[in-house]
Amino acid sequence: MRNLSFLTAFALMSISTSCGAKKVYADVQVTDINPTSNFIWERANKKTPKYPIELARSGVRGCAVLSFNISDSGNTENIEIINSVPKKHIGKYSRKMLKKWKWIPTSTLVNLAPEKITLRLDFCMGGESTELSQKTCKQQKKLACS
Repeated sequence: MRNLSFLTAFALMSISTSCGAKKVYADVQVTDINPTSNFIWERANKKTPKYPIELARSGVRGCAVLSFNISDSGNTENIEIINSVPKKHIGKYSRKMLKKWKWIPTSTLVNLAPEKITLRLDFCMGGESTELSQKTCKQQKKLACS
């Protein structure tokens, strides 16, 4: 099974409102839809994917399922939005996020070849802490992204 530790992440951010600074706790969880044990590539940057500030300011949450290729040089290519809720916002920002991701081989022993990946990204906000936001996102992951 694909190592999900590099796929699950959270983000903490502050946004400004007219009343002053308000902390918004947000979580972005990334799940491999078709995990396999013989994968070739893993994310080079294992840092937390950041919740897009534009979505946070607007209070937009949701999910997206995307399919894409990892080239034999480790670049993200041919990103296809399979589904997105809400359609207009989450898919657009998910695609933008994935375009920036770079990939490295999981081993020096593997033959470098293109690989097709399907991921689900869940964008969740709310709660009084990062932990509550993560809990909300884990519940959301159980729902269909359609």
